[in-house]
This record gives sequence, structure tokens and C-alpha cells, in this order.
Amino acid sequence: MTKQQAEKKTVKFETEVSKLLDIVANSLYTEKEIFLRELISNSSDACEKLRYVSQTNSSLNKTSQFEIRIHLNEKNKTITIKDNGIGMNEEDMKSNLGTIAKSGTEEFIKKMGDKKGDITQIGKFGVGFYSSFMVSDQVLVRSKKYDSKESFLWTSDGKGTFSIESTEYNSQGTEITLSIKKDESEFLSKYKIEDIVKKYSDFVPFPIFVSSEDDKKEKKDKENKEDKETQVNSAEAIWLKEKSKIKEEDYKNFYNQTSSFYDEPLKTIHFKAEGVVNYTSLLFLPKSQPQDLYHPDRKNNLKLYVNKIFISDKLDALIPAWLRFIPGVVDTEDLSLNISREILQNNAVINKIATALTKRVLKEISELKKKKPDEFISFWKNFGPVVKEGLYEFNDFHDQIFDFTMFNCSEKEEMITLNEYISDYPNDKKKIYYISGENKENLMNSPQMELFKNKKINVLLVTDPVDEFWMPMKMKFKDFEFTSITKGEVDIGDSSKKDMKTKETKEVSDFIVYLKEHLKEKVKDVKVSKRLTTSASCLVADENDMDMHLKKLMAANNQNINDEKRILEINIDHSLVSKVQMLEKDQKDKFSEILYDHAKLMEGENLDDPKKYTNLITELVSL
Repeated sequence: MTKQQAEKKTVKFETEVSKLLDIVANSLYTEKEIFLRELISNSSDACEKLRYVSQTNSSLNKTSQFEIRIHLNEKNKTITIKDNGIGMNEEDMKSNLGTIAKSGTEEFIKKMGDKKGDITQIGKFGVGFYSSFMVSDQVLVRSKKYDSKESFLWTSDGKGTFSIESTEYNSQGTEITLSIKKDESEFLSKYKIEDIVKKYSDFVPFPIFVSSEDDKKEKKDKENKEDKETQVNSAEAIWLKEKSKIKEEDYKNFYNQTSSFYDEPLKTIHFKAEGVVNYTSLLFLPKSQPQDLYHPDRKNNLKLYVNKIFISDKLDALIPAWLRFIPGVVDTEDLSLNISREILQNNAVINKIATALTKRVLKEISELKKKKPDEFISFWKNFGPVVKEGLYEFNDFHDQIFDFTMFNCSEKEEMITLNEYISDYPNDKKKIYYISGENKENLMNSPQMELFKNKKINVLLVTDPVDEFWMPMKMKFKDFEFTSITKGEVDIGDSSKKDMKTKETKEVSDFIVYLKEHLKEKVKDVKVSKRLTTSASCLVADENDMDMHLKKLMAANNQNINDEKRILEINIDHSLVSKVQMLEKDQKDKFSEILYDHAKLMEGENLDDPKKYTNLITELVSL
């Protein structure tokens, strides 16, 4: 036997291969199409290795163009992935293909030591290779190393053994042929393979060509057996380029490509982080709302890459749900390709990246508010309610969110921040007063607002439902307490009490006692109002009960809530109240419910019997 020849050797895999191959082929990866990503990554690594060796070895003939070719043969039911990279000899095959989870790429870099220079590692040539057995029942690997005249064939069915033998393979590099299982024939479609390449390997730095056998065409023209090959991948990851070399048009095109938008982004966030965790990120603040922004199944729109290889676009842990409108990519070298999406959800590296991304995005939003306030207002109207979902969560970002969170208010046409509220409109009680409802106009006309408007005490006009959830939970901003003006007693300071015109005489006290008894089936209590100045009556929630508008929201969404009665407040200086109070007992019994119905109307609620209310009002006026 000559040096150029090697007789066929059948060898058992190292480690407990039967168990490990079963895990790789059936459990490690969520989607079977991952096999192509892994094999392309291996081919890319092989090209990257030879490119580096060529740069450091002047005597070596440099490869003019590194490339990866994928060929489909539907008749033979095979997929072939071929590269012109560094190749493997017999020892490499034993080492890289005969030992599960042994990283050929890592071994190569370790040997290069400090001399490694500009070499980019994508993944591990170990576990990933064995994903081939998810879709194939036999794998053939032909390879010829760049510095060798010998070529070898590696064969395995993935069931515990492999064989290595000499073969005739005149091309430098590696060719992997998969015999596709009967029930995996979808992977013999050229369109399917092209879609997988675009999805996972679009930014591999070497061109990827896909071709397929055309049996009908072959019968007609035996000289032309293959379809025309076309490069499928983009081969350039814009996020890894220097910012000075990227045009605005390039950013816009990439934004359109990675999002559902066709306009320009409001802001581009492109940065590289180095330290405990290394990653590059290209994110965008959009101008427009995606149609499914509030859909319960809406996920974030960030794509995770590991050294330009796509990993997932369904990773909830990469950025919080309240920033789900941010499109873009994150690329890191600190993760292995061979990691499942389930594991990534609780991965320490992902958690560090997510925290850093969130801080950076919030910082950019804050900068937008300071430098371009008009653009920020437009952004806030579109995405403010979503960002404020972050205030409902227990997290470390509340202060950053509060820095730019804006509200409508009663004392100013423009929206204001909480910092502006406590600095420009302070009050003795150190409270941030708010009222919630459907729109600003209705809130300004609410009876509960009357005293506050008269005293020019600023009230936040809350129209985003999310605010009604986080405000009671958060309780305070700095030293100021969030206080709903539709709950409990009004307490705006001693000076206001001196100006109250209402005086509870015995007649008034007796009337309150009467109303409590007469309306006990409808209301929790009846009180003389300190907040009404022009309206006859209003309804408020008890101090420890749910805010009235929040209760309506939850009821509208079929949420189970306690049927809490509300408190009726009456303005004893109002003519309607005075008239009812002066009636005789039988007429008082008849007309007193007008005060309750009037309060419901002021809340925009439907009456049980509108006609009866109208008739009673007409009759009362004529008395």
C-alpha cells in the first residue's frame, strides 16, 4: 500500500455516540432546516482558515475566489455542499468528524496562538455537523487538504460507526453529500434551500451558489445538466462595516429589509460593544406603527446572529416586550451556534446583551426628546403607550423611562413630563393628581375636575389605559404620590378649605342621612362634595376601591371584578340639590334618584330608564 492509498477503515465514534447522535438529530435543534446553516457555517470556516493561511504563507498559491456551492439532485435524493476551503486529511477527519463536540475551528485558532490576526470564527465543527442526520440517513464527506496530494472519503449512517478510505477527489476543499430521508423530501426543493440560505446565512462572507438537477432538461440536452447557478446570499453584513463607510441610503435599505416599513427610520442606532460581552448592534427607531403593535401574539423584531450566522428572530429575552417595535440585528461572538432557542431564553450572555440594549435604546429616545422635540412628540404618540408598559413591570429602567414620559395636563396645552409637573406645578400635599378617561376633552369637562380648575391645580389627563395599571402600583415619583382625583376625599391643602362655601347644617345632615337610606341599593355612601363647584352631583370610588375608569376598562375586557358600589357626592349649593332637598317626603322619594342618574350621566354612563329621568326632570322644573 502506497502513501497515496489507505484501505477502508471502519471506526467507532469516540464518546457515547449512540446517545449523543440521538440528542443531536432529534432534540438539540428546534427546526430541522438548521442542518443547512450548520454545514454552510463549517464551509465558511474552512474558507476563512485557508484565506488566513494564504495571507501568512507567501509560498502558497492564493485562491482567487472562495465560494460555497449547494447542488440538489431530486432524482438521487441528495444534497451536496461543496467549498474550496482548507480541506481535511485523514487525521483531520478522525479528529473533526469522529469526535462529537470537538471543535476543529477552536483547535485551529489555538494552534495559531497570538499569530491568529484577522481570522473570524463562526462556530464549532463538531455538534453542528451531526445535525445532518436530522434529514439524511447517510453522509459522505470527500476532502482534500490544501497542502496534500491525498484525498479521503468519510462515510457514516450516524448509528455508531464511520469509515475513512482513500478516494479520487481532485478539488481542493470539502464536499459533503447527504442522502435525504424519504419524509424530508421538502429539502430537495431549490426554492426551499434558497429560502433557508437567505434566512440563516445571508451574511456569510463568501458567495453561496445554489443549483439543481433538471431531469427533463437533461433528457433533452445531455450537455446541459444543471440549472444556471445564482448567488443566493448578500455576503455583506452592513452592521459589521465601519459607520463612516455606510451611506444613509444603505441604512434605509437595510431598515426596509429587516422591518415591515418602507419609509425612512426616525433614528438609526449603530454601535459596537466590547467588554464582558462583545456584540455589534444595528437598531432603528421607526416613524410608523406596525399594524400588529398591540396584537397579543406580537413579538419583538430583532434578529440574533452569531458571527453573521442567523440564530433566531423569535427570542423574547433579547429585548423587553415594551420595546417590541424596535427592528434590527444583534451579532455576537460570545455564543455558540449549537444552542437551542429554549436555552437562549435564560442565557447569561443574552441577558447581559438585553440589559445593555435596553439602556441604549432608552438613552437614544431621551436624546431624541432633547434634540428634536417635534420628532419625539410624533414618536411618543405612536409608541409611548407601549414604552409605558415597562413601568408596569418590575425592572431597573423606570427612572430612564420617566426621563422622557409625557402626559397631557389641565394647566397647559402642551404635554409635560413628571419632572416638569413637580417643578412647575408643585402643591402643598406633594401629590401628582391625575384623572383617567377616554380623551382629554371629556376629562377637562368632568365634574371631578371643577375644584382643581378653579384653584388652577394641575391634573394629569390620563388617556392611555396602561397608566391606570402602573400608577397605583408605582405609588410615587420621587417624593410625590400619584393620586386619582376620582377616588376618596379631596385634600388639596388647608388654604382651599377656608374658601369652601359649603356648610353642613342640621338640614343638610338630615338630607344626607335620608339619601343614604333611600339610595342604599345603588350607592356605597352619600357625602357633601368638596370637589364640585358647578355640577349637582358626581360619583367617586372609595379610597381603597378600584379607580372607576379602570373598572370600566376591565369590565369591557370581560375581566372578573368585584361589583363595588360607588360614593355619591352632592353639591348642596346647587339649585337642583336644593330643590330636591326642600321637597315633601313623598315627592322627595320620587325625585331624589335624579341626583344619582345625573351623576351617572356626567360619567358618560347609560341610565336604566332614560325616559323616566327625562320625565322627572320636566316635572320637577314645573313644580
